[in-house]
Amino acid sequence: MKGLANFVMRGRLQASGVAALTSALPILGWLGTSVVALVILRQGIKEGLLVFLWAALPLIVIYQTGGDVSGLAALVGTFVLASVLRATTSWELTLVAALIAATLGSFIFSVLSEPILSAFVEWYVSTIATLAEEAGVAGISFDEGRRQAMSYLAMGQGYLMILAVMLARWWQSHLFNPGGFKQEVQGLRLSPKVCVPLIGLMVLCALTDGYAAWVGLLAMPFVVAGSGLVHWFFAHKKVPSQWYFVYYMLLMLMFQWVSTLLVMLVFADGALDLRRRIESKED
Repeated sequence: MKGLANFVMRGRLQASGVAALTSALPILGWLGTSVVALVILRQGIKEGLLVFLWAALPLIVIYQTGGDVSGLAALVGTFVLASVLRATTSWELTLVAALIAATLGSFIFSVLSEPILSAFVEWYVSTIATLAEEAGVAGISFDEGRRQAMSYLAMGQGYLMILAVMLARWWQSHLFNPGGFKQEVQGLRLSPKVCVPLIGLMVLCALTDGYAAWVGLLAMPFVVAGSGLVHWFFAHKKVPSQWYFVYYMLLMLMFQWVSTLLVMLVFADGALDLRRRIESKED
């Protein structure tokens, strides 16, 4: 991965070639978005736009031939996130931008890739109906299944875009600012002016019939910021490396519960600055 970043930074031709090639391969598409983000972060939006156009070409072909616009939406969203991070150097604003980009991307997919979405929703509703029948509970309607599917798509796109920008930032740190990425992630905090509206929206979605699934997307900034705080705490306490693995396994297997704890943790950190308090108690 580090060698790839070195190769990409040799020039526009190398960056464009890697971005176009990896974007054309479904399994490696995320690499293409990270390459575009790296060029933006290091060389600016104008240079990044040229690489973006090459990365977008195979994704446009995929949409024209198969009707799937999700890859192109993720690339555009990553371009926006990297541009926000370069302009503001604020991960907080970048995470908020990720929420907006992921939501818009989901609705764009619902319009431009309607046949794919409808086919997935039909399968999803049918599967839920079978499971509900076995459990003796009610299933879900097509409209409810559609809303849930769009929320899952938005959440997946959001995390994909954030991880792509994080990989690009890590590449940039490794090549030009060793240790900078670690410091940024471990110091990431969400201020109350961001936490409070997001929590309010989460409560509203949870109480609105058919929109509870969108809570997972709104929790995304808290999960990212909370994971940064966990990394800081583990590094501060010098805990064994296997605890990082345990944390992410718990996050994946018990996402709803762990993400709820992270929301509370990040809100407390934004209001109280937990890192400073922990350090001051130890001094």
